[in-house]
Amino acid sequence: TKKRDIFVRQLLTNLIKNGKTTTTPKRAKVLKAEIDTFFADLVKMNKKLEAKDAKRESIRYIKARIFGEDEGKKVLNVLLPKYIESGSTSSFVADYKLGYRVGDGVQKVMLKLI
Repeated sequence: TKKRDIFVRQLLTNLIKNGKTTTTPKRAKVLKAEIDTFFADLVKMNKKLEAKDAKRESIRYIKARIFGEDEGKKVLNVLLPKYIESGSTSSFVADYKLGYRVGDGVQKVMLKLI
């Protein structure tokens, strides 16, 4: 489970860094669930707590789930205010089917932040 958790965190960091990522359907399903809970928790945290406490707790939560300081800053300064302003509590990622991989014929899915 530790390897799986690290792998999902790497996928999450990659999606936040680039804004989109291409993977297999099974991994996309896991990553989509992870990113939805990640941003839903952050949005709920910011609505529930005062501004100073919310920022401190958000930073703590982001550091626990994301690798890289630049990606964490992007979540805190760019993505999170956008999602709080829109008022959404789910559906932070859109998935698109891209066809099949050339090497082994596995279906490809692109996940993109909304």
